[in-house]
Amino acid sequence: MRILQVSAFYAGHGGGIEVVADQLARRLAEKGHEVRWMAGGAASEMPEAVPQGLTCLHAASWDPLEKRLGLPFPLWSPGAVRALWRSVRWSQSVQVHDYLYGCSLLAIVFARLMRKPVVLTQHIGAIPFRSMLPRQLLALLNRSLGALALRSVHQVVFVGRPVMQFFMTRVRFGRPPLLLPNGVDHQRYRPAPFQPRSAGDAVRLLFVGRFVEKKGLQHLRASAQLQGAHWTFIGSGPAGPATWSEIDRRNIDLPGRLPPEEVVAHYQSAALLVLPSTGEGFPLVLQEALACGTPVLVSTEVHEAFPSSDPRCVFHVEMRGSDAAVALRLKLQALISDPQLLIDARDHAAELSRQWNWDECAVRYEALHLAAAGLYGRPADAP
Repeated sequence: MRILQVSAFYAGHGGGIEVVADQLARRLAEKGHEVRWMAGGAASEMPEAVPQGLTCLHAASWDPLEKRLGLPFPLWSPGAVRALWRSVRWSQSVQVHDYLYGCSLLAIVFARLMRKPVVLTQHIGAIPFRSMLPRQLLALLNRSLGALALRSVHQVVFVGRPVMQFFMTRVRFGRPPLLLPNGVDHQRYRPAPFQPRSAGDAVRLLFVGRFVEKKGLQHLRASAQLQGAHWTFIGSGPAGPATWSEIDRRNIDLPGRLPPEEVVAHYQSAALLVLPSTGEGFPLVLQEALACGTPVLVSTEVHEAFPSSDPRCVFHVEMRGSDAAVALRLKLQALISDPQLLIDARDHAAELSRQWNWDECAVRYEALHLAAAGLYGRPADAP
């Protein structure tokens, strides 16, 4: 069948949502479907090699907010909007990632006008910004545009339970939403022999993600000088450790934003991935780290999103209170003071990660698109 996928960016931009979009587009094309993927961002972020059946269309766009505020919101050019209209008309089913982008809303509107079914994957819900204005603005959007978008599409898919529960109280869905966690690429993300630290060596802690508020950077700042720890922060954004003037940089590595193939080695060598994020679904970096045998420390909110967890390798701390930074520091101190605990956690982490598989995830999405287009039991090109 002909599937159009719309996302804000391509995977080269560095976000987890875009990596999910990349995996789905490739695997649906490998199953014999004709897939068009439209996304904005820089042209240099487009995939260089794609499977037969996948066509990537770059949408010329302007994103004035991301560098200043860490809020990605690409605005597509008129030419890109016209190309989106043509691609929706060409498609038999439309895949959209997160309603909260202008391109996503346009795709939903165009599909509605042409009576094309939309499968909407909603990755994030409420984001607890410290500033009241963006917090109230997002709440208003979720109640208005968000509720309308989620109600009007053929099928809504959530990747994490907390986001699903958030919208379940605010939206009257046309059909029951589905909970479908992302997969993980086990060929790329896999354990490697781990070298335990020698006596006196620092415990290697790792953060991977965008340097923005919802990832918990403001709370990590209070733990950056934790005795007995050495940090590596992989990513980019306006709130990164480079802006922390009081921090001793000898305890921190800042390699910047790295391609996935280079991040693997950092997962494999870290004793613990730390991601105290709030206001998002189920971050893909957690699945990748666990697949590499690396235990993780997450917020209790994110822990609630795990379809199946294991306390021996998934640690959590409550980050929704006023003392979140203190709670995080105390939890980290307790974990790094017991290095054998983190070593023993590695086998459990790799075992836990086997519940996620991109091939199985793609099969579920394929079934959703075929059902949405009414193509079960007959050729995809039948009238």
